[in-house]
Amino acid sequence: MPHTVLLAGGGTGGHVYPALAMGDALRARGHNVLYFGEQSRLEGRVAPQRGYAFTPVEALAFPRSGVVAKVAFGFRLIRAALRARAQVKAAGATVILGVGGYVMAPTVLGGWLCGVPSVIHESNVSPGLANRLCARVARMVLLTYAESAGRIPGNAEKVVIGCPVNPKVLSGDRAAAAARYGLDPSRPTLLVVGGSLGAATINEVARAAAVAWADGGPQILHITGPRYHAEVVAAYAAAMPTLPASLCIRDYEDKMGDAYAIADLVLCRSGSSTLSELCALGKPSVLIPSPNVTDNHQEGNARGLERAGAAAVFVEKGLDAAAVVSAMASMLADPARLHAMGEGARSLGKPGVAERVADLIEAMLPATS
Repeated sequence: MPHTVLLAGGGTGGHVYPALAMGDALRARGHNVLYFGEQSRLEGRVAPQRGYAFTPVEALAFPRSGVVAKVAFGFRLIRAALRARAQVKAAGATVILGVGGYVMAPTVLGGWLCGVPSVIHESNVSPGLANRLCARVARMVLLTYAESAGRIPGNAEKVVIGCPVNPKVLSGDRAAAAARYGLDPSRPTLLVVGGSLGAATINEVARAAAVAWADGGPQILHITGPRYHAEVVAAYAAAMPTLPASLCIRDYEDKMGDAYAIADLVLCRSGSSTLSELCALGKPSVLIPSPNVTDNHQEGNARGLERAGAAAVFVEKGLDAAAVVSAMASMLADPARLHAMGEGARSLGKPGVAERVADLIEAMLPATS
């Protein structure tokens, strides 16, 4: 029988897109899936576009310092959880699937207050603060990496399952993608993407590559991120009076299957959902982990691909953009190396994660007559 499942959390694509992949798997089985998140963040735009009923939830960021601020946060969190309890009850939820991000905490805690069980998914090696808090009241914690288990408090069952990937990401066609972007499908192509919000350092390296390769090097598909798009376009215009036909610039891409289909090499951050896509597709990559994350977890994610021979990793501190550009040019000129890196990535891929999550959640659901 159908049940109502709440997806809770978000803030970035690393939380939102795995949540929607799991939600899609549950919806395909006939369940009613709702999304509780922050209206002004990515989930507030993308979830309704994907047909999910969306409920705004009060979002509270944990203060990193100051005893008074932390005490005040505790009282505000209790108040937010009490409000979320009423929202959870009104939704008729049977189970909550929390996906990380501080906006998750009020919903999971509110569900706990009214007896609705929760399952938490952690996509990174180092668990986020909201997941560490909510794991204490969760029924089950789903992990992408086995090494995360010792960093999760509480007595909830822990299951290593991987990070879900949207099946649409896997279905791109290179020729169709090349036509869409105005690129040549026969030429080696670098895909540059800094995540759903974009990344300044990634954009700077991409610009350096475009300048270096303007006279006949590899092609570049550069997805700048909405926040940086105008700035990046202006920087390109200043560096190159005429943009080469081998460069395509986009602010955002909601059809990542096309972007991956044209890519021979991917320059990106190392959030877990992005890496899961790279591994599912068998795409070689150059990774510049974001330093602005909890416990430097993106570098931990990236090193796993590096050990498998799937990626080259460059840390952001003291980054030499020219060295990164040179390394990428060398890779793109060596099909055998790209193939070996792609096979290394594919060896880490975990297909069918969303379906396995749906199986586990359905096993928790109460029988109905």
